[in-house]
Amino acid sequence: MHGRWMRLCGVVGAAALLLGAAAAAVASPPVAVNRAALKPFWDKARTGRVDVVALGDSNQFQLGHGWDAAWIRALHNRFGLYATSLLAVGEANGGGSSAGDRFNIFPQASSGQYDYSGAPEALHRYLNNPPSLLAPMNYLYLPEGRTVSSQVATGMVLAANCWLSVSEPLRFHYTYGLFPGVGAGSFQPAIRRDSSPFSILISSPPVSTRAGDGQEARIEHGHIDLPGEARDYPVALRFIPSGGTVVGPMIAYYQRAEGLARPTGASLSTIYGLGSQSARDMAAALQASTDETLTLYFSRIRALQDNPRRVLIRVNTGLNDRAEPLPSVGPAQVPNGTSAAAYEDNLRAIIERITQVWALNQWAEDELYFLLAPSHPVDNPDQARLLEYRERAEALAMAYPRTATVRLDRILNATQILARGWYPVGGFDRDHLREAAYVYFAEEEIRALLRPDCAADFNEDGGVDGQDIEAFYAMWQIGDDTADVNQDGGVDGQDVEAFFTLWEAGGC
Repeated sequence: MHGRWMRLCGVVGAAALLLGAAAAAVASPPVAVNRAALKPFWDKARTGRVDVVALGDSNQFQLGHGWDAAWIRALHNRFGLYATSLLAVGEANGGGSSAGDRFNIFPQASSGQYDYSGAPEALHRYLNNPPSLLAPMNYLYLPEGRTVSSQVATGMVLAANCWLSVSEPLRFHYTYGLFPGVGAGSFQPAIRRDSSPFSILISSPPVSTRAGDGQEARIEHGHIDLPGEARDYPVALRFIPSGGTVVGPMIAYYQRAEGLARPTGASLSTIYGLGSQSARDMAAALQASTDETLTLYFSRIRALQDNPRRVLIRVNTGLNDRAEPLPSVGPAQVPNGTSAAAYEDNLRAIIERITQVWALNQWAEDELYFLLAPSHPVDNPDQARLLEYRERAEALAMAYPRTATVRLDRILNATQILARGWYPVGGFDRDHLREAAYVYFAEEEIRALLRPDCAADFNEDGGVDGQDIEAFYAMWQIGDDTADVNQDGGVDGQDVEAFFTLWEAGGC
C-alpha cells in the first residue's frame, strides 16, 4: 500500500491548470449551504447506524417512487441500509401509501375488519391521527369483541430483492398497546414465506394484549427473529399465522425489520408525506400531535442505533406554500401565508417542535440535525417566490445549530430537467418528477453534503496537514465520490493530482 501511495504522489503535475479548475469550482454557488453543520451525522453514518426522518408533500411518495424511495436507495448505495423504514401498521387508514422501497405494509382497509381510529384515549394518544394528521401515520385497532382471521394480511413484507437481504439474519420489531385489566385480546406474530407455498418460517407464542388485573394501559415492544438462510422469495411479518385469529382488543402502532449482522448503515422513514400540503400543514400536524405521539415515534427511530445516536430531519416543501391561504404557525404568526416570511416561520415551527420533543425526553441535543430542501425548480429562471423560499431556508441554516440547506435548483435547472424528460406528462407537470429524477437528485444531494468545501482540508479540521492525506486516500482507495476532487464524475489518478495541487498550496 505504501509503495502504491508513493507512486501516486509522483503523478503531481499540470498544477496551474488543475488549481484554476478547482478555484472555478469553489467559486460557483454551493449546492449545500452550511453543510459542515451535518458533518457529525455523516461521520457517524460511516462507522455506525443513523436515521433520516422525512417530511414532504406529494413528491414524498409520488406514484411510489418519490423522495421516500429515492433517499432509501441513495442511502443504501452510499452506506448500506441497516433497517427498513419505521412503518405504521395501519398506514394511510389501512390503504398503504407506498412508504418504503422493496418493503411495505400489507393494506387491510378493503377487508373492513380493522379500525384506524377510535381507540381508547389512553392508547390513542400514542399515534393520534386524527387530530394530528401526521399522514400516513395510523395505528391498527381491533375493538373488544371482534376477531380477524389470517385471511386478512396484517403486517409487512420484504421483497425477494429487498435492500436488506431476505437471506441474512433479520429481526422484525413491532410496537403494540396493552389494554387495562384481564380478559380476551391477543395476536400471534409469525414470519412466513410470502409466495407459494406460503409456509410459516417461524412463529412466536400468542401475545396477550391485556396489561393485567389492576394495571393501566401501556405501550409494549416485541420482536421475532428469522435466522439467516439462502432464500429467493419474499418474507413477511404477519400478526396472525395461517389458521389463527387476532382477538380484540388489539392495537398495533409500528413495525420494522433490522439486519442483525449490520453494525453500520442508514435508514429512512417518512413521518409526513401528503399531497397539496405546505410547510404550514407539516408544522401544524406536528404541533397537533401529542408529546406521547412524537416521543413514541422518535424513540422507535432511535432504538436500534448505537451511541452516539444521530437523527437527520429532511424537510422538502415549497410548491404548495405558493397557495397557502392561512397565516404561519411559527413564532412570528405571519398573516400572508404565501410570503417568504411565512414560509420561513413555518420551517421554524417544524424545527422547534421536534427540538422540543428532544428536550422533553432529555435526549442529547447533538443527536438531532436538520436538512431543509426547498422544492425542485419548475421554471428557468425559476419563479421568484420559490427563489425567495430557498433564500429564507439558507438563512435558517445559518441561524439554527446542526442545520443545512440543499439547493436542488443548483443541481439541475428546469431546462435540464425538461431536456432529460424528467417532468411527467410530457413536461406539463412541473410540480412532480419522474423516478429517475428523484433518484438522481437524492444521490447528488448526499454527494454535495459529503464533499469537503476545500479538498486540501479533506478531514475538515481547520488545518492542512498529513491527516488530510490519510483521509483523502481512505476515500480514494474505495472509490468514494467525495474523492472526485476535480469533479469530472470519476475517481482516478487525476483526482490525486488535483488533491496534491491544493494540498501543497495549503488550501483552496
